[in-house]
Amino acid sequence: MKLEQFLLPAHWASALINDDASGLDDDDAAALDKFTNDMTKTYGRCWPLTCDDDLQFMTYHDARPFGVLACDVVTFHFDVTPR
Repeated sequence: MKLEQFLLPAHWASALINDDASGLDDDDAAALDKFTNDMTKTYGRCWPLTCDDDLQFMTYHDARPFGVLACDVVTFHFDVTPR
Protein backbone atom coordinates (compact mmCIF):
# COMPACT_ATOMS: atom_id res chain seq x y z
CA MET A 1 0.00 0.00 0.00
CA LYS A 2 1.29 3.43 -0.92
CA LEU A 3 -0.06 6.42 1.02
CA GLU A 4 -0.29 10.02 -0.12
CA GLN A 5 -1.44 13.02 1.91
CA PHE A 6 -3.21 16.13 0.67
CA LEU A 7 -4.44 19.31 2.35
CA LEU A 8 -8.03 19.54 1.12
CA PRO A 9 -11.17 21.44 2.13
CA ALA A 10 -12.68 20.11 5.33
CA HIS A 11 -16.16 20.35 3.80
CA TRP A 12 -15.12 17.68 1.27
CA ALA A 13 -14.75 15.08 4.04
CA SER A 14 -18.20 13.54 3.76
CA ALA A 15 -17.98 13.36 -0.02
CA LEU A 16 -14.53 11.76 0.01
CA ILE A 17 -14.76 9.47 3.03
CA ASN A 18 -18.47 8.56 3.01
CA ASP A 19 -19.18 9.01 -0.72
CA ASP A 20 -21.94 11.51 0.19
CA ALA A 21 -21.68 14.75 -1.80
CA SER A 22 -25.20 15.91 -0.87
CA GLY A 23 -23.82 18.77 1.24
CA LEU A 24 -21.78 20.31 -1.57
CA ASP A 25 -23.00 23.11 -3.79
CA ASP A 26 -22.49 22.91 -7.56
CA ASP A 27 -19.14 24.76 -7.51
CA ASP A 28 -17.73 22.55 -4.76
CA ALA A 29 -18.97 19.39 -6.49
CA ALA A 30 -17.34 20.49 -9.75
CA ALA A 31 -14.03 21.24 -8.00
CA LEU A 32 -14.13 17.86 -6.25
CA ASP A 33 -14.80 16.14 -9.60
CA LYS A 34 -11.78 17.90 -11.11
CA PHE A 35 -9.63 16.83 -8.15
CA THR A 36 -10.73 13.18 -8.32
CA ASN A 37 -10.22 13.08 -12.10
CA ASP A 38 -6.72 14.45 -11.63
CA MET A 39 -6.03 11.87 -8.90
CA THR A 40 -7.11 9.08 -11.25
CA LYS A 41 -4.87 10.38 -14.05
CA THR A 42 -1.91 10.81 -11.70
CA TYR A 43 -2.15 7.70 -9.53
CA GLY A 44 -4.50 5.29 -11.26
CA ARG A 45 -6.78 4.03 -8.54
CA CYS A 46 -6.93 5.98 -5.29
CA TRP A 47 -8.98 5.50 -2.14
CA PRO A 48 -9.52 8.14 0.55
CA LEU A 49 -8.94 6.45 3.89
CA THR A 50 -9.10 9.03 6.67
CA CYS A 51 -8.70 12.68 7.44
CA ASP A 52 -7.19 14.41 10.45
CA ASP A 53 -9.21 16.48 12.91
CA ASP A 54 -6.89 19.50 12.93
CA LEU A 55 -8.48 22.34 10.95
CA GLN A 56 -6.25 24.96 9.42
CA PHE A 57 -7.38 28.00 7.48
CA MET A 58 -5.22 28.20 4.36
CA THR A 59 -5.16 30.19 1.16
CA TYR A 60 -2.83 27.79 -0.67
CA HIS A 61 -3.70 24.10 -0.45
CA ASP A 62 -3.94 21.09 -2.74
CA ALA A 63 -7.43 21.97 -4.01
CA ARG A 64 -6.43 25.48 -5.06
CA PRO A 65 -5.59 24.42 -8.66
CA PHE A 66 -9.18 23.19 -8.99
CA GLY A 67 -10.77 26.54 -8.16
CA VAL A 68 -11.16 26.28 -4.38
CA LEU A 69 -10.30 29.53 -2.63
CA ALA A 70 -9.10 30.00 0.95
CA CYS A 71 -10.92 27.74 3.39
CA ASP A 72 -10.56 25.41 6.36
CA VAL A 73 -8.52 22.38 5.32
CA VAL A 74 -7.54 19.07 6.86
CA THR A 75 -5.00 16.45 5.87
CA PHE A 76 -6.57 13.59 3.94
CA HIS A 77 -4.80 10.25 3.63
CA PHE A 78 -5.19 8.28 0.39
CA ASP A 79 -4.21 4.75 -0.52
CA VAL A 80 -2.96 5.14 -4.09
CA THR A 81 -2.26 2.37 -6.55
CA PRO A 82 0.52 3.36 -8.93
CA ARG A 83 -0.06 2.98 -12.63
